Amino acid sequence: MKRESTGYAAYRYFKNPPGAMLLLLFSLCQASVFAQVNKQQGSAGKQTIQIRHANSLSRDKSIAGGAERLTGSVVLEDDSVLMNCDSAWIYPDNSFLAFSRVHLTRRDTMELFGDSLHYNGNTKQAEMFGKITYKQKKMTLTTTHLIYDVSTSVVNYWDGGTLVDSANTLTSVLGDYKMRDKIACFKDRVKLVNSDYTVTCDTMNYSPPLQTSYFFGPTHIRSKANTMYCESGYYNSHTGISQFGSHASIAGKKGEKLCGDQIYYNKINDEGQALDNVSLKDSTDNITITGEYAHYNGSAKTILVTCKALMLQQYDKDTLHLHGDTLLGYHIALGDTGSGTARPPKLMLAFHHVKFYKKDLQGKCDSLSYDEKDSVMNMLYSPVLWADENQLTADTMILHMKNRQMNMMDMKNNAFIASRDTAATPGDTVQYNQIKGRNMKAFFANNKIQRVKVTGNAQTIYYVYSNNNKDMVGANRADCSNMMIFISDNKVKSITFLDKPDATLYPMKDVKAKDFLLKDFKWRASERPHCIQDIFR
Repeated sequence: MKRESTGYAAYRYFKNPPGAMLLLLFSLCQASVFAQVNKQQGSAGKQTIQIRHANSLSRDKSIAGGAERLTGSVVLEDDSVLMNCDSAWIYPDNSFLAFSRVHLTRRDTMELFGDSLHYNGNTKQAEMFGKITYKQKKMTLTTTHLIYDVSTSVVNYWDGGTLVDSANTLTSVLGDYKMRDKIACFKDRVKLVNSDYTVTCDTMNYSPPLQTSYFFGPTHIRSKANTMYCESGYYNSHTGISQFGSHASIAGKKGEKLCGDQIYYNKINDEGQALDNVSLKDSTDNITITGEYAHYNGSAKTILVTCKALMLQQYDKDTLHLHGDTLLGYHIALGDTGSGTARPPKLMLAFHHVKFYKKDLQGKCDSLSYDEKDSVMNMLYSPVLWADENQLTADTMILHMKNRQMNMMDMKNNAFIASRDTAATPGDTVQYNQIKGRNMKAFFANNKIQRVKVTGNAQTIYYVYSNNNKDMVGANRADCSNMMIFISDNKVKSITFLDKPDATLYPMKDVKAKDFLLKDFKWRASERPHCIQDIFR
């Protein structure tokens, strides 16, 4: 006959004690009770909770549901779950309540600590209360009310919780952690903090093994270097790689802000790309660059924009719109350039098919550069500038700005200024005022040409009027090595010849087309932008 263990005998006789054994039962209950209980079947036909250890066992009539009370170093087990506590009430329906220093473990994959616990062996759910700590490898979760589903390995909380791993600290009101998928989901006042940045949003999924956060809804990411915003995307705190979508933006500390439908960014390299509806705004200099694609390089402090690339320079009452196949900006920093560090002046380059439009100034060339340091614009390769009625061309044109207005245009090699005479009839191909020379300097006041200095092979043709500019007298043609021409209201008022001139006034009856169009004259009015849309044509 098989002999029963002392602990099991005490447990069986406690349930139906015969009178002769009552004294023995009470004495055994004072000793350690090792409940090496055989597996029983509950009402649902599922495996029951096993009692592995307790210092004492008793039945308390004040406890509803026929519960039995275990005290002192209680150890309970159900399948893969092992629970330790100071005391517990175990119920016939395959559940128990645990109190004080509750410690639940599962196959060395996780640990759960709390003040009290309700565990249901049929549903495999553990509900923890009090000061709760959940540990799983290098991740720790703390909260005050938690449900752990053993079957699905999912942890839920809804009264606020804090998750900490090797890189981040994350807080939220609601959260659940799926152990099998190794993904945590958080909602309501979500905040993630690490040594480099802080993330605030409404909804976030977080993968502890990948150290990657996935954002949903309005999200702000703040660091010492910059501020980022998106309404969807992800960020890997280990690699520094992120993708932001839906109104995504990165704002620097010096006034620069990069926006796009999608932004890919590597924080470690300070390098990224932006796609669709791209814009870079510089609030300090009132400059905005837009396009469909941008590449930002923080180490070189450059940004390249292409596909409908457009630069807008805001002036007091007007805006300069400049388009090129590619725009390249230097000294553009979305990261921190250091406190107290003076930002170097920007340099903007435009490549191929460059056109720009401003109400009082339009231009065209193949390539262009603008240096913020000295407010100088260089126009290269077949440049042409239109200012009021004047057309200015040369091999190279350098426009000097002062107080955001044209100050001086330096025209090098094959310089030419032409304007259609105000008295010319529509369709007239002859009547143009012209100034030609090897080099020129055109001086402006209020964005209007006031005087022109011609150096080398200077030539001019202009139409002369009398009777207060009402009656045309003829056309004056002058040749001289160097000359200074004074202009008012788009008309030549006077010419100062710096060397011996050769000048002739021809009456209108003697003016012939072939004689009164200087060599290399070309009227390029058809190329002139008349509105913003024209710079894209």
